[in-house]
Amino acid sequence: MRIMSLRVAPVARILAIMYAILSPFLIILALLTKAEYIRIPLGIVAPLIYFNINFDLQTPTHFFSGAALMLLAAICYAATGWLTGAAAVLSFNFFARRMGGIDAFVLSSDPVAAKPVD
Repeated sequence: MRIMSLRVAPVARILAIMYAILSPFLIILALLTKAEYIRIPLGIVAPLIYFNINFDLQTPTHFFSGAALMLLAAICYAATGWLTGAAAVLSFNFFARRMGGIDAFVLSSDPVAAKPVD
């Protein structure tokens, strides 16, 4: 079985949710390490590709500025996750169509089902 393409919205949505959930941990980690500033990206961030805008914000000094920073970080990281997921799926679809599809792996304990289909 060969995978010819993926849909953009489901993959982008999953990455957006993952980025949004993990963003508060990154902010907390930056605060625990006493960083001078906190960098929040907005754009496409993938291995070897950094097509983004970085917001370098001062560390919060009050509870309300910390809460606002967490909210801004969650929104920016979710948007970054969605854009990165969409770019990854579009590039996967481009190369899969050029190569005639990507072989899918079948994981099964049944030896008949595990044979590749020609």
